[in-house]
Amino acid sequence: MGCQDQNAAEGQSGAVRNVSTKDGKTDQSVANRAKKRLLKKEEVTEVRGANSKKDLVLAVQVEHMDRFRLKDIEKKSKEMLKKEFPGYSIEISTDQKIFWELDKLEKQLQHKNVSSKKLNKKLNKIKQLMKEKP
Repeated sequence: MGCQDQNAAEGQSGAVRNVSTKDGKTDQSVANRAKKRLLKKEEVTEVRGANSKKDLVLAVQVEHMDRFRLKDIEKKSKEMLKKEFPGYSIEISTDQKIFWELDKLEKQLQHKNVSSKKLNKKLNKIKQLMKEKP
């Protein structure tokens, strides 16, 4: 049984975490729709992300062999999402650190009551990390 068969059998259960919040201020439905849309791309294995009223920040993990095309994957994904979510400033990253930060933020949104002010602050911090080049 190869790796591909195992992933297909699992149905990518951990690939997307639908974040639902109790208050309307930090509604994550836009991020959830964008994550599902990105996961339909063949090379994408997992997606994490969050949105505020004007920002949509996402991180994707890709298949091992597709790691050579990271910039291309980021660019095409961003173009696709800009058409679907025209009112948002969209940022997409394939960086593992950004993925972890968004994963942590998703968990906080899921389990705690994160205010919209705190959400904006965290998203701005993540966007700053995205601009840093190793």
